Amino acid sequence: MNEIKEKIKYSEEKKDMKNNNHNTVSYSFKEYFGVTPQSMRTKDTQKLESQREKFLGICPYCKQTTKYIWGTNIITCANEKCNGKKVTYKNEDGTETVKYIPFQRLISDKQMEIGCVIFDE
Repeated sequence: MNEIKEKIKYSEEKKDMKNNNHNTVSYSFKEYFGVTPQSMRTKDTQKLESQREKFLGICPYCKQTTKYIWGTNIITCANEKCNGKKVTYKNEDGTETVKYIPFQRLISDKQMEIGCVIFDE
C-alpha cells in the first residue's frame, strides 16, 4: 500500500515539475559571475562599411542599395523613386490594372541580430 502511495506522489511531483517548468529561473555562466557583455562590432571603419554593404545588398529592380530597418527583420529599397515589381492583372470587366509591389526582403533571426550589431550607432 505504501509503495502505491509513493508512486502516486512521485507522479504528481513529476506533473508539477512539467507544469511549472516555465517558472524556473536560469542564468548563463557570464551573468552569474557578472561578466559584462562585449560588442561584436569591429572597430575598423573600412571593414565595417564593407560588412554593411555586403549585408544590405542591392535592389533587383532599380539596382540601388537597400536599407535595413533597425530592430526588425525587414530590408527595403532605399530609393524613394523605385516602384518595385510591376504586376498586371485583369479585372472582371476585362480591363487591365497595373500595380507595383515595393521590394522587401525578410531576414532570419540570426541575420537580424547581425544587423542590429552592424548598424547600431
